[in-house]
Amino acid sequence: MKRLVAVCLLLTAARGAGAYEEAVSGFAASVGAREGSTGSAPPVTVYVVPEDRTLLLTDVLVANHGQEVGPLYLADSQRTRCSVELLETMLLPNNPQGFSTLQNAHVTFSTGIPFGPGEPVIATLAGGSRGVDVTITGKLVPGPRRSRGVRLPGGARGDEERGEAPRPQSAR
Repeated sequence: MKRLVAVCLLLTAARGAGAYEEAVSGFAASVGAREGSTGSAPPVTVYVVPEDRTLLLTDVLVANHGQEVGPLYLADSQRTRCSVELLETMLLPNNPQGFSTLQNAHVTFSTGIPFGPGEPVIATLAGGSRGVDVTITGKLVPGPRRSRGVRLPGGARGDEERGEAPRPQSAR
């Protein structure tokens, strides 16, 4: 009987987890665009993950209208999470060197790349000048919960911490 109850609770939790998932997307134009020929392009925030949620990044679509080369980096405030290469080499018959072609990139991550609660998704284009348009999609899931500890009723400070006056010993 206990196993049946445990299995039912797990199934209920699994069904409930799907109810808390939410599809989201973010867009940023001209990532990597620079004004003038000096300096580096500033990073662009594509999306900010809400508190108490985690973003599982599943798709990155890059519209490379300006024929940019180099990797596009997606990072949070702590570290780089993924990079998308914008230059692909194509080999043609009777052409021993091959050549490179610039194209729109679409990358899919089957398990999702996690970005934590309150973190920004920051896009940076290495070596860019004209910029690219970036669209990210994913799903928001409940974030990690912080343990607040277990409080047991009673004790010298239990009632006082709840803002109640201590009860007489006979009432406990």
